[in-house]
Amino acid sequence: MKKILLNSKKEMADFAREIATSTQVGDVISLQGTLGAGKSFFAKNFINSLQEEETEVPSPTFNLVYSYETKKGEIFHFDLYRLKSAAELENIGFFEALKNGICLIEWPEIAAEFLPENCQKIEIKIPMGENEEVREVTTYAD
Repeated sequence: MKKILLNSKKEMADFAREIATSTQVGDVISLQGTLGAGKSFFAKNFINSLQEEETEVPSPTFNLVYSYETKKGEIFHFDLYRLKSAAELENIGFFEALKNGICLIEWPEIAAEFLPENCQKIEIKIPMGENEEVREVTTYAD
């Protein structure tokens, strides 16, 4: 476990890019945190750091998943917030994505039992009383 205090959006973007440099197909990153903590912001910067040209990276809240072809292979960006049961994971290509791409998973709790042992967990918190851009990030490498 490692805790980091990020003082700005630039620091969060740099952190996401740093994590992206060491990922490869088969890697899974779960992103936990409250609404507005910065999970989608992290994902956007992670994905764009592996693109030839910057692309729009919308939150997959309503579509549940978006995929992106990158220099390191396909990235699947999941948002599982609206799923009612783990049975729905099959319908969105979740298990196939775990095997064939790099997965970023927002709101991963419903899929916890299916995440691989090497899943990297990143928890993003907004510290009380801090500047609105400050984030406390805890990384867990299982």
